[in-house]
Amino acid sequence: MKKITVIILALTAFSLTTYPQAWRLARYEVFGGVTALQFFGDIGGYSNGTNFIGFKDINFLKTRPGLTGGVRLQVMKEVYVKASLISGVITQSDATSSNINRNFAFTTFINELSVMGEYYIIPESDQNYYYSIMQVRGGLRHFKQPWSLYVFLGAGGLYYHVTPRENLATSPHFSNKPSFAMVVPGGVGAKFAIFPKMSLGAELCLRYTTSNNIDGYNSVYGKYNDLYNSFHIKLNYKLAQNRRAGVKPPSRRRFIF
Repeated sequence: MKKITVIILALTAFSLTTYPQAWRLARYEVFGGVTALQFFGDIGGYSNGTNFIGFKDINFLKTRPGLTGGVRLQVMKEVYVKASLISGVITQSDATSSNINRNFAFTTFINELSVMGEYYIIPESDQNYYYSIMQVRGGLRHFKQPWSLYVFLGAGGLYYHVTPRENLATSPHFSNKPSFAMVVPGGVGAKFAIFPKMSLGAELCLRYTTSNNIDGYNSVYGKYNDLYNSFHIKLNYKLAQNRRAGVKPPSRRRFIF
């Protein structure tokens, strides 16, 4: 009896030490998607009434599209490192700002390469989850969540080129030279697993830059560096690695109807 008990305890301890390592079989993940970009700088903004921490500066009519792609590496259960590339367009104008009579506007093409660390508040599950309408009263429900939530922060480089519009081209403060700046992105993201290796993701990110010239206008009255935010919709795909001894593969997610 004692031998059986010892064997059971040993097998239990072994499973507890090896199962959490299942994520090591799919540490790499590639992703791609679309993004929406919004700029905050010396051109544009809001002019009427109070503007609580800049919320009224958000103008969906000035949101412009972009593309994003990159790769992730899982270094711990809750921690990832990712490299990301964004290419897109940002724009603004003085049409609704306090400088409406100035009539400046611009369009800037950007390329950003950054490296970020992600911390998962709700980690990705490597266990089965089930959808069942036969065993659960009240309709379709799920077990062992297929979604995850994370925050991220990083640093990178931004290359941009400005095209002036309206009266900006004649301003003595305008510069159209291709330029480079450092960028610090930070935000929050979520994933929803749709297949064992594939998930849909969404991210909201604010990007602080070391430049006050992304809009092409650099004046002595500009007190703060330029910002832009981005909203991403991504498709993520995990790359399986060769199985190693002592490491169990991630459990497949099944759908039961």
